[in-house]
Amino acid sequence: MSTSAETTGAVATGPGVGGQPSLAKNEVGLVGSTVFALAGAAPGQTVSIVLASLVTTAAYGTILPLAISAAGLLCIAIAFQRLNMWRQNAGATYEWVCRSLSPYAGNLVGWLMLVAFCGFVLIDVITLGPSVLALLGLSPNDQFAGAVSIVLIGSALTATAVVGLRPSARLQIAVALIEYSILVVFIVWAFIEIYLVHKTGTVRPSTSWLSFKGTGAGSFSAAMVIAVASIAGWDGGIYVNEETSRPERNPGLGAVVAVAILGVIFVAMWAAFQGIAPLAALNNHAANAAAFVGQRLGGTAGDRVISLAVVLSVLATTQVAIIGTARLMFSMSRDRVLPARLGSVSERFRTPAFATAALGGVMIVLGIIDEYSSSVSTAISNLVTVSGFLYSLFYAITGLAAAWFYRRFIGKSVKDFTILGLLPLAGAGLLLWVAYKGAIGLTATEKEVLGGVAVLGVVMLFVAVRVYKSPIFKIKAEAATTTEPTVNVGAG
Repeated sequence: MSTSAETTGAVATGPGVGGQPSLAKNEVGLVGSTVFALAGAAPGQTVSIVLASLVTTAAYGTILPLAISAAGLLCIAIAFQRLNMWRQNAGATYEWVCRSLSPYAGNLVGWLMLVAFCGFVLIDVITLGPSVLALLGLSPNDQFAGAVSIVLIGSALTATAVVGLRPSARLQIAVALIEYSILVVFIVWAFIEIYLVHKTGTVRPSTSWLSFKGTGAGSFSAAMVIAVASIAGWDGGIYVNEETSRPERNPGLGAVVAVAILGVIFVAMWAAFQGIAPLAALNNHAANAAAFVGQRLGGTAGDRVISLAVVLSVLATTQVAIIGTARLMFSMSRDRVLPARLGSVSERFRTPAFATAALGGVMIVLGIIDEYSSSVSTAISNLVTVSGFLYSLFYAITGLAAAWFYRRFIGKSVKDFTILGLLPLAGAGLLLWVAYKGAIGLTATEKEVLGGVAVLGVVMLFVAVRVYKSPIFKIKAEAATTTEPTVNVGAG
């Protein structure tokens, strides 16, 4: 096994090889990996925009869908951990599927991931303006102010990502400490007011909240689709594995720890916040439900404080999404399945600076257009919905790839059977079911968008094979020869 990245095609990854530096090493540790994963799921942002829809869909039966989703995603996080112990590559699932199943399947999965990631970066950028304006007490519908916010904040986050992981990690840790502290305080506060004090105007909890149908009219399958999409994004720390200390250990362990924490946070948030007011009032504030929760608990001050947590959450997840997507693009370009320019590394910062800047710039432009064009806004909304479906799909594929790669060891012991076989397959099975239910629920337009994504994926595959003549298509599938972690960073 190689202990450093090797050269694949036109883009070199070893220090000084071909005049191109590698990505910076040892930029973050276990804490940084965990915080990147926590930021990717953005609990503050998510509860603000999803609280009302999930409570409505589940008819207050939100606890089981969130708990089961968290358990399934924890199984997938373990699959990520095991595969990262084998290969540490910024492309993660793209690379693992290429080398364990087929480079053709891997490239299609890489395209699927790229579309999903870009969709989530876009929704993060779009919510920057309204979130900041709401915090400042300004109208979130002010188009010009929203556009200015997107440009200024989006540019700052992109620039920080270009400079390197270390300043980004410091920012993420500071943001996480504030965001999670605020959320925990409000969760405890809401729990006391709703479950113990039964504050006037709140909804009294009942045992039906723990059922699959909620108060009787809930749709468990539809709630599961929303719940999985809500917790998605925790894999953000995996894509910086080439730049992490102890790369064979820290990124995967960080993902597992983060999903466990997120599961508790998400279940606690919905269990506490959903009873803050009758459903009609909650739906009236669906666009910014967290601020409504803060206002109900602490008046204007409560509104402002929890809105700060939401803004910090949006900032954190936007930066992590930009960083992760840029590194996926870098990895695929390094394998010559995307244009070579996207795989270039800044000699000064040792980051995929061009891919990062290009991604941030395009998303900022699209965010500004979204502010002024309702038709573009609708198209972006369709893309985001499809992205949620794609996330479920590629998470499931990761679980399947892990079980397949370690198939020779599944029968060796009960421990190996559980960790290498049962858990990844159980997580994959759950997410495939969620993806199926999500696909059924897509509108005709969203299905057309999904079809277009599939066609473009095939076209990109053809270009990679015939035009770029990527050497990745000549590799043979591998199977595990050990269950021990090995340092195998980068390409090759």
